[in-house]
Amino acid sequence: MNYKLVICGDGNFMDQLKKLISESGVEHKVVLKGMMEPDELFHFAQTATIGVAFPEKDGLNQWLALPNKFFDYLHAGLPQITVDYPEYKKLNEEYHVAVLVSDISPQTIAAAINNLMQNDVLLEQLKQNCLKAREILTWQQEEKKFIAFYKEIPFKK
Repeated sequence: MNYKLVICGDGNFMDQLKKLISESGVEHKVVLKGMMEPDELFHFAQTATIGVAFPEKDGLNQWLALPNKFFDYLHAGLPQITVDYPEYKKLNEEYHVAVLVSDISPQTIAAAINNLMQNDVLLEQLKQNCLKAREILTWQQEEKKFIAFYKEIPFKK
């Protein structure tokens, strides 16, 4: 791929990642930004072209989860490439804000990134869909559903 990868955050494998970047000679293509405050991360994400997130399916938790990163990208107006796990798929069927992949092999990820970066029409469509979806998928909207749900629960006095 001929694109720069910027990694924000930190993790258990950062030392291994730094070594891999060095051994592969891709220091000019991979930038490690480290930890960022949420506001700084949001503004930084708005300068990116796409977001990528590829959690492994090590357990039921990852398979059924819907991490904040999905919504962080969406609210930044950032199309994303991620996995086709059930919750991602459900939201993407409704809002079409991402390209979903069925496996996280390097070849699949590279192909998805290259395809999206070369398809200006799809990239712009996903971005516009993010901007629309972020008006709907807000805490203010979800709060109403949350409160209505709890009002339906019969509590014993």
